Amino acid sequence: METGRLLRATAGLLMGCLLFLLLQPPGTLTAWSPHMESLPLFGRVIAVDPGHGGYDAGCTGASGSLEKDVNLSLALCLGQELRSLGASVIFTREMDEALIDPETTPGYKKRQELDKRIDRIREADADLLLSIHMNAYTVQKYRGAQLFYLQGNEEGQRLADCLQEELEELGDPYLRAPSCGEYYVLNACKAAVLVECGFLSNPEEEALLLTEDYRKTLARALARGVVRYFE
Repeated sequence: METGRLLRATAGLLMGCLLFLLLQPPGTLTAWSPHMESLPLFGRVIAVDPGHGGYDAGCTGASGSLEKDVNLSLALCLGQELRSLGASVIFTREMDEALIDPETTPGYKKRQELDKRIDRIREADADLLLSIHMNAYTVQKYRGAQLFYLQGNEEGQRLADCLQEELEELGDPYLRAPSCGEYYVLNACKAAVLVECGFLSNPEEEALLLTEDYRKTLARALARGVVRYFE
């Protein structure tokens, strides 16, 4: 009798867990831990935007790598790091896709695609946004990550400063200072930063960015910067 009640109780608990996971909004990762309330990002909703996707490949690396692919790999890694710290994570995309059909969308396609990304971020009521990108230049010698925020946006600048402090801990001599950048997606919420993670046009930096270990290192630093911002 007692065994039957125990089995039914266990089955009910498992069913409740399953329903909780199934009812999460699409594209959202939620921390799952019995001690989640003690995690530093518990209750925070973080938007992670892997730049480009689908028909829009972004820039091309020295060895032929595509920005859209590297962006997505790093963004998904960042999402896992943020989730481990208690955050709910909303992605603007989780696969190689654009949010519009370029064949049927009239007018300025890039702007309309960005509008859909912004809609997703605002619908999730995100506390902040990290838009992940890679850089490129015609001269291969240039390298180094750089953070951009909207001019006059105090929260964006403060977030950039917090992220910069953590990136500096990695000891990269090529890291560039944060700067203003009029990137449209940064209008999605009050604290938003576009992260140019490095130059794919530089063979050495591209090789680093194509390794899982280095992407994880960058993701951990950015996640620590988010914690620093909320502290």
